Amino acid sequence: MAISTINAKMASSVETFALYRTFERALEQCNDFKLGGPGIVGLVTPEGKAAEDYKACAVAFLYEGVERDDWDNVGYACISATDKPDHVKSEFAGKCWRRNRAIVITETRNLPLLVSVAVDKFIELDTIGEDDLRVACAYVLKLKMTAKQARQLLAFPPDLMFAAIRRNSTAADAIRRLNSVSPTSPAVKPIEESLPRLEELHGYGDAKEWGLQLAKDLAAWKAGILKWSEVDRGLLLSGPPGVGKTIFARALAETCEVNFVATSVVQWQAKGHLGDLLKAMRAEFASAVNKAPCILLLDELDSIGDRNTFTGEHASYSIQIVNALLEALDGSVKRDGLVVIGATNFPGKIDAAIRRPGRLDRHVVIGMPSSADRVAIIGQMLGEHELTDLHTLGPLTEAMAGADLAQMVRDAKKRARREDRRVTLSDLTSQLPELIQITGYYRHTVAIHEAGHTVVGNALGLGMFVGVTVVNQLNPRFELQSAGGARFEFPALHIRNEQRFRDEICLRLAGIAAERLILGSHGDGCGLGPTSDLAIATDLALQMETKTGMGARLYQFGKGTAWDAFGAQSVPWLMDRVDEILRREMARAGDIVAAQRSLLLAVTKELEDTGFVLPDRFDHLRKEFEKGPSVAPIKRVRDPGRRASGTSQGDSRSRSSKEAQR
Repeated sequence: MAISTINAKMASSVETFALYRTFERALEQCNDFKLGGPGIVGLVTPEGKAAEDYKACAVAFLYEGVERDDWDNVGYACISATDKPDHVKSEFAGKCWRRNRAIVITETRNLPLLVSVAVDKFIELDTIGEDDLRVACAYVLKLKMTAKQARQLLAFPPDLMFAAIRRNSTAADAIRRLNSVSPTSPAVKPIEESLPRLEELHGYGDAKEWGLQLAKDLAAWKAGILKWSEVDRGLLLSGPPGVGKTIFARALAETCEVNFVATSVVQWQAKGHLGDLLKAMRAEFASAVNKAPCILLLDELDSIGDRNTFTGEHASYSIQIVNALLEALDGSVKRDGLVVIGATNFPGKIDAAIRRPGRLDRHVVIGMPSSADRVAIIGQMLGEHELTDLHTLGPLTEAMAGADLAQMVRDAKKRARREDRRVTLSDLTSQLPELIQITGYYRHTVAIHEAGHTVVGNALGLGMFVGVTVVNQLNPRFELQSAGGARFEFPALHIRNEQRFRDEICLRLAGIAAERLILGSHGDGCGLGPTSDLAIATDLALQMETKTGMGARLYQFGKGTAWDAFGAQSVPWLMDRVDEILRREMARAGDIVAAQRSLLLAVTKELEDTGFVLPDRFDHLRKEFEKGPSVAPIKRVRDPGRRASGTSQGDSRSRSSKEAQR
């Protein structure tokens, strides 16, 4: 399925092309959907834009590259702010509801409940920005303009601006015509927002620390105190969508008091064929060097690709792009004063040569903001709307990125403006889903599961027990999340032989064993997601059989991970061997929890009542129920003829992934 298709309709209009960029950018917040996954996404138009304006964008995104036989599986609906509720429901039911992939483009969030609950996520569409206008003009009209000219054009009403931008004309001509339309009227001048400095940002961790040090080094270089060779000249910045990688780069430029240039492979591709693309890339680097000291941001760097993965007839094309970028990063001409930052959501897809010394050799990850950072971000975005009790939003906004928080604050301000008042805390909390309380039988089940990990981990003496918890609530925004966890810490370096592998598997399966012992069966949480107990236990068993020589064969399979290299279909005996290891360790975990049933139930009750058990409390409970050494339950189980060998580092942190209610 094509996920980023520019069809003839897109290329026929500067406005449509620019809108499509904002359309795709919004869908980056639903990456699975953008990559072709199922779902219903709601896109809320910016003020002054009609839903129908984005119709061509929806058609290009959903239908281009899709076989005509599959068109019935996709759909879209355009909702006007003036549409009656019955019309909205009818439009949605007919065009979106039973489709595998659908987009609802709406001018309002005030929709019938039937529509609101069916949409997986609502996303605010951005207004057309200067980069959108520049790329659209370059692609559609082959018209080049500076960032300053783009800002000047965007200051005019959109209909007049797009009417003035014509083929075989220049941006300067368009600006002159617009200024001459009504010379007596003052030019439209939007309110300019001051760009934040890095010191003012929250939630950037190591990236902020690196940036502040760079600012000091650049100041020393400008003063002639530091050689350019001693300054960090390249950074790979990674993190999930919405954490603010571009904002970081702009804020860094403000703090360093240097020029800022942002570009991407998409912009280079808009210039035309391969020769034009390479010319645009070199021109962008040359422009940034001429503006030095300057920070050059290469956005979506993973779209460059990795030469080791290129195959087929287009491999040569892609390899030439990577080679040209490497040449630009090396600087065939002197590039003192130029710092290059590559931003990506997928650092693993970056060619290794790009990350070598002298290029983008530093790698900093921007993670999701902490609870305290989220509160600070909200407070900063509220500006003059100071609120007390903002700290209560910390746990309520768990797993929300900076972009999500910004949208929440914008919506809160919009709601307050409509009612001509200041923002209140309820304007913010009203946009958040009510948290699901972990109580009753569900809490009892989670407590049993985590108590099983705790009892078995301590019986095996596997690592240092740090504590076990059961959370009080889950967030319905997330399909999979942790409802509890038993935590064990290990030394940085330790022997990981066959027995160690088996102990880790036994610990991973202990939650299932405890549920089976007390409840008669286990829930599906043990196997949901790639980091679930069963998934990790299976992978450990696969490593034993295919990687470490601790299984039925001595030789090593493949070069990638066990499942990547082989599946049960191609190696029939492998599935049986992995299952045998898992069943043996499940039986051993069952023996341990059965022998220490009283302790298991005591830890379960404590978790249900308080939500946590710390090491001292566990030791106290164990002494109450200990009646002698538990030799049989922790008996090492080995297969005949297997060797115990090999070293590795491992993490045995236990998590119970539970599916959130929707």
